[in-house]
Amino acid sequence: MRLGAACAAALALAACARSAPRLQLPTRTEANCESKSVKQTAIDSIVASTDDTVRPGRYPGDAPLRAVVKTGGGVFAYWTDQTLVAPNTAKAIGVTGEPVLKRAVITNDVHPAESARLGPYRPVWLTFATPHGDVTVLERAYDVQNVCIEGQRQV
Repeated sequence: MRLGAACAAALALAACARSAPRLQLPTRTEANCESKSVKQTAIDSIVASTDDTVRPGRYPGDAPLRAVVKTGGGVFAYWTDQTLVAPNTAKAIGVTGEPVLKRAVITNDVHPAESARLGPYRPVWLTFATPHGDVTVLERAYDVQNVCIEGQRQV
């Protein structure tokens, strides 16, 4: 009988625990997928797999990254009011609480694993809203699926 009460209490506590905000589908995407279409759930999965570590790097600009996306595939994905659970990133960019993600630039450029415990990764440029203006940072995403899928592009 005690075990049942303990389980019920644990379930009630778990139900009250705050869950991480779920990533929404992007409100807009700019992709180059040739004869394929962009897979929006892949975008969300890739962004969710970022490692919450701001890497050294200077944003090369939209034009060079659009050229990379055009030749190798990828996407510019945009959100409005999308929070991201990334406490280390928030601290690095000077934001209190969960940062608001505005954009992710994802290319199909996948790098090999640097160690046996970490798999292959892709660099992802994330743009966050801050009180002092937008800040773009470089992070690693460990979901390396292609952002494009077979099928007809929907208009």
